[in-house]
Amino acid sequence: MEIRESGRSGSVIYFEGAENITFHWEFCGGETVASIWIGESGEWNARHPWAAGWRQEILEHIAEEVVRLKAPTCSALIEERSGFIAIKQRPAGSEQRQ
Repeated sequence: MEIRESGRSGSVIYFEGAENITFHWEFCGGETVASIWIGESGEWNARHPWAAGWRQEILEHIAEEVVRLKAPTCSALIEERSGFIAIKQRPAGSEQRQ
């Protein structure tokens, strides 16, 4: 996985062998530090036939890696209805889950 920054936004690129999926991200305000556009689940198989059936696992991997690499004081929430992964600041005093 690769995270690219360009000002207040950028891309997250997920690699699987010779294949890849690029997701757009941007910084936000308030408790949501950043959001990653994941699109609608109904389009996944048509856009990424090589990843058919692996959407949830890929999104969970992206969410975990973004938090680990760029936002260790945050947690990630996959919001299928809105089509985003929200990277949210953890409340003060909360413990990171292992």
